[in-house]
Amino acid sequence: MLADDFGAFLRRHLSARRDASCADRLRLGHHRSMTISNEADDGVGSYVAWKGWGEKFGTLSRGDAIYFQRELREAVRGRAVRRVLEVGYGNGVFLGFARSQGWSVTGTELQPELIEVALAAGFDARPAGDLDALADGEYDLIVAFDVFEHIPPDVSIEFLRGLTRKLRDGGRILLRFPNADSWIGNPFQNGDVTHVNAIGGYKMGQYAVECGLDVVRFRAETRRGFETSFAHGVYKYTGGVLAKVVGGALKALYFPTMPVVMSTSNVVCVLRRSADAA
Repeated sequence: MLADDFGAFLRRHLSARRDASCADRLRLGHHRSMTISNEADDGVGSYVAWKGWGEKFGTLSRGDAIYFQRELREAVRGRAVRRVLEVGYGNGVFLGFARSQGWSVTGTELQPELIEVALAAGFDARPAGDLDALADGEYDLIVAFDVFEHIPPDVSIEFLRGLTRKLRDGGRILLRFPNADSWIGNPFQNGDVTHVNAIGGYKMGQYAVECGLDVVRFRAETRRGFETSFAHGVYKYTGGVLAKVVGGALKALYFPTMPVVMSTSNVVCVLRRSADAA
């Protein structure tokens, strides 16, 4: 697929998803939605209204702020960040975080209602199909939380190349997606019919090579703690610790030299252009 065709692909993909059956209109990942049908016709009502995103869109809690600070550590450490792009902003929480950091942030979404809500909240929001129309070489940081698993494999390389073109010199891409290397990621990967691409450590490395990128870090997702809720904190220091110990033992036993994560359901990959490492 040529670069000029990238936006056309996204627009066709959006149109096809609008025509999808009710069974295809499921929640995207566990933090955002890719619902792009008219639920009102089904008597379910607006998805955005159902989620309450119209009122709390972009609201950043203390737990959210701490989570993003920790999750972005390799992507922003020692670097000046001014311009940020989020692909698939969902409920707008990361947009709110970026604004709190003083960054100039742009977000893209498939859901027309979410674009309207984001614009009303003062964010620079664009339709997903207009992604390739954004200026190349413009962004210090590009993030996509729970998005890459929704991109069909036959266009996933071009999708990632498209993001790479948007990076400034020294910029970073951060992706979060279900962990295809471990059974613990199966409920998230297989729990949504719109998840069409399973990605693990080796596969992500191949993507990087094909797109002229280097993997800065491939690791477990940051666990939320007591800052988010009491339940999150208890799990982090009980079940989370146990999962880390067991996952580490399984990796050492079965995959000692492989870039796999065995302890979390989601993984995070931070990428940079290979030319920037020269």
